[in-house]
Amino acid sequence: MSSISRFIARIGSGAAAAAALALAVAFAVPARADAPLIATYQAQSIRFTHLASNNGATAIGVADPGFLALLRTVGATMTWKPGDRYVLITTAVPVVASFSVGDRRYDVGTIGLQAAFAPYQQGSEVYLPFDDVLRTLDLALRSDGAGSVLQPQLATLDIRASGDRVSVVAHGGAALHPRILDATANSVTYEFDVGTAMGGTRPVNAGGVRSIAIAQSGTIRDPRTLVTVALAPGASYAVPRSNDDRDAVLEFGAAGTAAPPAPSVANASAAPLAPSSNAAPAASPAVVTGVTVQPTADGSTVTVSVTGNAAFEWHRLRDPDNRFWVDIKGAQLSGPPIDQIEPDPLISVRVRQTDPSTVRVALSLAGPKSLAVSPGTGGLTVDVGHDEVADAPRSGSGTVGSVVSAGEQTALVTPAPAGGTGSDDSWKFGPHGPTYVPTNPRLIVIDPGHGGSDRGAMRGGVSEADLALDMSKRLRDILVARGWQVQMTHDTDVDVYAPDDTPHEELQARVDVANNAGARLFVSIHANSFINSGPYGTTCYISKPSDVAFAHFVERQLSSDGTKDDGIVKSHLYVTLHTLMPAVLVETAFLSNPNDFALLTSAAWRQKVAQSIADGIDQYTQTYPVTKQPAQ
Repeated sequence: MSSISRFIARIGSGAAAAAALALAVAFAVPARADAPLIATYQAQSIRFTHLASNNGATAIGVADPGFLALLRTVGATMTWKPGDRYVLITTAVPVVASFSVGDRRYDVGTIGLQAAFAPYQQGSEVYLPFDDVLRTLDLALRSDGAGSVLQPQLATLDIRASGDRVSVVAHGGAALHPRILDATANSVTYEFDVGTAMGGTRPVNAGGVRSIAIAQSGTIRDPRTLVTVALAPGASYAVPRSNDDRDAVLEFGAAGTAAPPAPSVANASAAPLAPSSNAAPAASPAVVTGVTVQPTADGSTVTVSVTGNAAFEWHRLRDPDNRFWVDIKGAQLSGPPIDQIEPDPLISVRVRQTDPSTVRVALSLAGPKSLAVSPGTGGLTVDVGHDEVADAPRSGSGTVGSVVSAGEQTALVTPAPAGGTGSDDSWKFGPHGPTYVPTNPRLIVIDPGHGGSDRGAMRGGVSEADLALDMSKRLRDILVARGWQVQMTHDTDVDVYAPDDTPHEELQARVDVANNAGARLFVSIHANSFINSGPYGTTCYISKPSDVAFAHFVERQLSSDGTKDDGIVKSHLYVTLHTLMPAVLVETAFLSNPNDFALLTSAAWRQKVAQSIADGIDQYTQTYPVTKQPAQ
């Protein structure tokens, strides 16, 4: 598959933005504090208070409560600590945007851009160019006279050709649900419920597509973007589909291909088109007539109203992802897609037609909340409680309508929490002892990151795999000398599962080494990297409550090894999440940073890292001896 064209338009592009960039200076002049700004984002009012004017543009403080709330709402995270020069924003895609104090240049993924002014520090807070930050989130601040609106944008259209087919992947700052507004033999027009800074027409001339034109419509508060695709004679197109929450795919085929033929209708807005005019119609599809959320004393109840008979499947992701979704099969959504913010214990509810016969109801939860599904003749209810549980079933299925059996009337998705509320909030703020009991309390499993067909990060001929294996062997030798038994997931430069295996196969094989051996602790060793040379330092990653205390001891020892201590980060990393014992993944330093690179390529420094991790293991095991651990 090759990419023959790409629309990438950034918010604020054009003559006015170019002039603003030309007038901006490399370093910020003293800023003037501005009055608070209240902006509407998808029916939610957000109040920004840490604002300042800088060379005609607006700066936002990284500690602004409204700014932090916006990041949470759009699924983005920010990495910054007082004293740091770099501010990293990771979007929901995910793409990492990197801002540097004193430098107008910033990166969004692999794309280098220039801000209206350089980020600067005022007191203990860093201020960023607000419009450029919004650009990274695919948002734009607009005013219609009655107030300000944070408008999601159609940010990119990626046009990809493969043989006689073309797919157009649209990406935006909110869930994209394009609909066909108009269709003829020569063109099809799609309408998106977002704004855009893109415009004009681009030639394509491949896969039955001659050109693509983009135009704006609607209002500031109810924006529309129209994408019109000019078709070659006999070309075909399919029903637009969602690739994920923020991507949508438009597909086309040249005359004579197996792509779905375009229906001969003048206006296709009344109903979604079937993927093919030759496809047999679905037999009596169920209809999802509504989804409502009702707060209760114990949490919230989500009611999915379904007319007709349908099967469903549900899935749940572990903490910290905390997402639940149920797919209703053989069903149609009668109304428009739903994407709304909800109060605790929910964060949001999204409902959409993911394909012509599946409706998905997706819940974002404010933690590992207790949750139960109850199917019935009129649909199903999902009860979400305030209690938190350490673990729960991750998938299941059932039926709704007249086909519901008596045994399906109540299907518990999450067991009741043991011992009071079941909340494990305390582990987020401080260490506590583990409850895991190893079958081999003298065994430490060391996992050298990458290896074999996976070299990891590379710089100047130095690979992460080689560095991780070297540091792991040094750690092994120190621990063995201190009387520990050590097993490495691999002690030569090989794949653990098989050459060129899948990520899941490889990571699960590493987890199996530790779990099958009943090890006391698990340590995975890596070297970090980034798209530019800015970030540096050592980070300890954890995934489970039992990891916290162990990571604190290791991090404390590593903090004196000569690079910046980036602390402990909770993350959904496979090897730390799925190992039964306390585990930590250590990103020792950044290959992409010159100073860190010099440390990584120093044998003496790698020995010091191994010594520090070994010291952390000793201190942890002395503080939490196996004999004092409660039985599971």
